[in-house]
Amino acid sequence: MQNATTERRQTRRENVSEFVLICPCDSEYPEEVCTTLNVSGTGIYFATSKDHYYPGMNVIVTFDSRPAGAMPQDYIGDIIRVERLDNSKWGVAIRILMPNIP
Repeated sequence: MQNATTERRQTRRENVSEFVLICPCDSEYPEEVCTTLNVSGTGIYFATSKDHYYPGMNVIVTFDSRPAGAMPQDYIGDIIRVERLDNSKWGVAIRILMPNIP
């Protein structure tokens, strides 16, 4: 018997590939530039070879796509899912919580 899964996403995902800078709030872990696999209004999903991400980790996400001359926009988020991918990488889902206002 097959279990039915409930879709918990509140916003639609778009398969968008864009560069983002991921900066863990804990300085013990390095920042890295990644490419998104998909994005939504409330989160992003990316692949990485780094294995230091964990659910509950707080991060600052900086999106690279912006109009010419505009300042990059930073957001505070948290890791909600980490999963092993087939190609020796990790898939990481980040929930965007709010803009990072300095």
